[in-house]
Amino acid sequence: MALHRDIFWLGRQWAVTGYGIQAVNKKLEGKFDVDVSRLWEEGLTEPMLSEPWFDLDDFKEALEVARKRSREAPVVFRPSQPEEK
Repeated sequence: MALHRDIFWLGRQWAVTGYGIQAVNKKLEGKFDVDVSRLWEEGLTEPMLSEPWFDLDDFKEALEVARKRSREAPVVFRPSQPEEK
């Protein structure tokens, strides 16, 4: 899945977008992306901790940015339209 058109923060592996948090690597095909509705869930990192490519610090920073943005401007998060995927 391509990154959402609205990119608010870009790290090494993760981006905070209008979708929520998305992996920058397109080869992951959205498997590890975090929809905005899940930003406050516990255990978001657990499915990725065993992945050799996973950068925990980059993900934590993305999560912090996304959570802050969701508190300050929740309206900026909006799902992609079917033609944007």
